[in-house]
Amino acid sequence: MNYREEFEKWKKISFLDEKLKKELKDIENDEEKIKNQFSCFVEFGTAGMRGTMGVGPNRMNYLTIRRTTLGLAKYIVKNGAEKAGVVITYDCRNNSKEYAHYVASVLTEFNIKVYISKSLRPTPFLSFAVLNLHAFAGINITASHNRKEDNGYKIYLKDGAQMSPPDDQIIIGLVNEITDEEIFVNPKDVHPNKKLITVIPKKIEDAFLKGALDCMLHRDFCKKHGKELSIVYTPLHGTGYTFLKEGFKQAGFTNVHVVKEQNDECGDFKTIDYPNPETAPAFDLAIKLAKEKDADICVASDPDADRMGVYVRVKKGEYVPLTGNELEACMFEYAAFFKSKKYDFNKCIAVRSFVTTRLLDAIAKRYNVEIGETPTGFKWIMRVVNESPKKLIFACEESYGAALTDYVRDKDAIGTTLFVLEMALALKQIGLTLYDLLHMLYEFYGVHKCYAFSIIYEGISGKEKMNAIMEKLRNTPFKKLTDINVVKMYDYKTSEITTFKDMSKTKLNFPKTNTVKFFLDDDTTITVRPSGTEPKIKIYFDIIDKTEPLADNKFKILEKPVKEELK
Repeated sequence: MNYREEFEKWKKISFLDEKLKKELKDIENDEEKIKNQFSCFVEFGTAGMRGTMGVGPNRMNYLTIRRTTLGLAKYIVKNGAEKAGVVITYDCRNNSKEYAHYVASVLTEFNIKVYISKSLRPTPFLSFAVLNLHAFAGINITASHNRKEDNGYKIYLKDGAQMSPPDDQIIIGLVNEITDEEIFVNPKDVHPNKKLITVIPKKIEDAFLKGALDCMLHRDFCKKHGKELSIVYTPLHGTGYTFLKEGFKQAGFTNVHVVKEQNDECGDFKTIDYPNPETAPAFDLAIKLAKEKDADICVASDPDADRMGVYVRVKKGEYVPLTGNELEACMFEYAAFFKSKKYDFNKCIAVRSFVTTRLLDAIAKRYNVEIGETPTGFKWIMRVVNESPKKLIFACEESYGAALTDYVRDKDAIGTTLFVLEMALALKQIGLTLYDLLHMLYEFYGVHKCYAFSIIYEGISGKEKMNAIMEKLRNTPFKKLTDINVVKMYDYKTSEITTFKDMSKTKLNFPKTNTVKFFLDDDTTITVRPSGTEPKIKIYFDIIDKTEPLADNKFKILEKPVKEELK
């Protein structure tokens, strides 16, 4: 794509709104911005299409959304699934509602039935609705936890999971065939066929909440003692409270303090720059309120409510976070302990992503339950679940995403929040916290600590740099870091395992993904991968050691040479 020609083409579009016209004029003499916005289309990553809202093919706007929707519509028609239809939901972001209704209008041009939510709803609800309405596909307009300038387009298929191979490549192929004549249509000229559009029935919403509550293992206990747990909750301006308000009540958690400033469903995210429960600033207001109320636990769900994080009170006025890996280890231990009394674990499965703590493997071994490993992204995790005859007891990835059952086929902050609060309440009854449980796991299974950092590479040139870095790691991999030898490398893109002692190569049987993992001779692993949703390379360290200080010190030693190499 010649970015200058594309830029001139967009300048001639008469129906662009005033904001986009102004942006075109503002960047007219900025070659780098023009290149970034007009040299390619918005990419599909681990969770669909996601990017900055603005003008040009490499931005989220009505025309790029139309292009993707046309490709998906042709896929639906090709499969004769117009009557099965599509479920559409959206989150709190600016333009999400408008984009969602526009997508519905475009789909009805192809006589495709549409179910749309009456207002903003969490991502896991979309998965549930697709399954329970027996729809052929689902679309959620959301950029999850990204900054306020972004929006996105997640595609789900009839199994309730995000699109994955080979369907994703077929859909992307159809999207790439869409012509300019098909894309450059005034949104005001696209009118919905209202006979084909139905609001998602309330019975589906009620059933979804029941499914979330069924993630809990001791409902009667929580109804009796739930008021004894003091909770602070924030939806970070997003969708979580649409179901958790009633969910808290039905579960018995009546002592809940909601952060009012972040319960306004506002796409400007006016109290926070980055609405991600993985980051400390996301909890600033929650912790402030928790100190006022002397709360036991703080919970935050991200804007589309598929992920949640916690801070735990360790003493009066002091709250500490649990990372996704730490929280999920506690969740898996609790779930495995109680579910082992109910289910035959020979007929059950747990699943984790390949950058999630290996502490889960130790727990799985203790309870004799099979644990699967997948690439990052719940589409891969749920592919294993959908293809396995075994019952799911737990699934997770390190970035605060988890599922307790398969009532939805995605990560789920609604059911997970209720489950975590049950854990916190049960532990409080015996004078413990989730933080205490984590350290009991370390004592029993050994210290497993995970660390991560990211390096940001903005724009088209950033993508080129990331690709160059990944190729360099493949061609000249780490052989030694400080005084620790690297014994082998997994290259998930070339499907090769290289053993450095004799430089032998064996086949890696795993889905292809642009990732490399290094195994050190002290049982440390280091994984490097470009993010599928943000312009950054992520580096993950998984360290097993005798004590936490030893693990922390080892990370400090290893972090420096890895950063220097990647920069």
